Amino acid sequence: MSYKEKKRKNTPKVELHSIDSLIVGSYKTGKTRLWKEVTELHYANPEETLLLAFEPGYETWELENIIPIHEEGAGDDLWKVWYYFKNELVPELVKEAKEERVVKLLGIDTADRCIDAATAWLLKDRASKYGVKKIITLQELTEVSKGNENGYTVLHDEMKKPFEALKNAGYGKMSLAWTKEKETTLYNGMKYNSIELMMHQTGRKIFESQASLICCLFNEVAVYDKSGNELNDNLKDKRGKEKGSNFHETRTVMVFRPTEYISIAGGRYTDLPEEPTEYGSQSFLNVFEKAVKGQLKKTNKTIDVLKTEQEVELKEKVRLLAEKSEKENSDTLYIEQGDLDRNAAINSLIGKITTQVCRFNVSINPLIVPKFKQIFGDTADYKKVTDTAKLTEALVYISGLESDPPLKK
Repeated sequence: MSYKEKKRKNTPKVELHSIDSLIVGSYKTGKTRLWKEVTELHYANPEETLLLAFEPGYETWELENIIPIHEEGAGDDLWKVWYYFKNELVPELVKEAKEERVVKLLGIDTADRCIDAATAWLLKDRASKYGVKKIITLQELTEVSKGNENGYTVLHDEMKKPFEALKNAGYGKMSLAWTKEKETTLYNGMKYNSIELMMHQTGRKIFESQASLICCLFNEVAVYDKSGNELNDNLKDKRGKEKGSNFHETRTVMVFRPTEYISIAGGRYTDLPEEPTEYGSQSFLNVFEKAVKGQLKKTNKTIDVLKTEQEVELKEKVRLLAEKSEKENSDTLYIEQGDLDRNAAINSLIGKITTQVCRFNVSINPLIVPKFKQIFGDTADYKKVTDTAKLTEALVYISGLESDPPLKK
């Protein structure tokens, strides 16, 4: 196919659920509240939004549609949260999108706890794969695998797949995340403090890099004298020494562009406010609408007409992707449950074989290696085998061997 046949015109998407957005802020700055109020104002039908709660930050708000994923597990069972998300919830949502879409915008509350759940599942899965009792950190995973797997890289790959499946199925995503103050040292030794995402770099690749609009909630403080006048300079005592005032007011504002102190804000739009904006759902939607209109330089179509056209385009895109998925018998759109179960079975068998292998001294190799090659065919490296029947045969064989030569010391 000629490249000319692939050329097309792109019109900026005008619906909130047509992009990925990110709402960030420190603890208790109003992230979940903003999700609630923005979605209630923007969507007439509450069924069109769904909050995926990876933590119980929603408990003080009246919300029409939430899934309390965090209830699937905590502590040592935190891995069950991610297992449910990718094995059950994602396939159901993708199936719904192919048949008759109801939900349009998904909320992730919070992205940080989502990362924690995915990490817990990954470490449990790899502990089984490598035949160890427990892996504590992603760095330890790299060490246990002897460098064959980088913990942060495999976490990125693990998280990318279900989120890409949701995106391909036409879902928009608004993620909520925590911020922290971070000290940075420049190459010349100068240091500065800034507001950044609390998550590590791998998490930022999943959430920050894909966000077209990033809003940072920030607590701005105004200082007053006892008469209620806002101060621009510190008060001074009788000796001329600066002192703090006893009167101040804290208000939460929305920041849509990076500042000299706030680094995590901005996006792919040019018409974003330079100054902090008053916190509120209407203010947020006003900023989004103005930003969208600022990108529409070459069309005379109204926002409502573009919404209708883009909804039709989205349905057609999902339909074509569904046909392609079925034709190629692949999991382009969603993760097949059978594939997940099969991978889990493979990892479990490999882990059990590793446990058995560790019973023996290296002098047992002349006995095990030929048998494994006979089972697997020209290789004794069972960790690279994906045939569950052959792995089972190898496990039965090695489990039946006596611990002679002597056990490892």
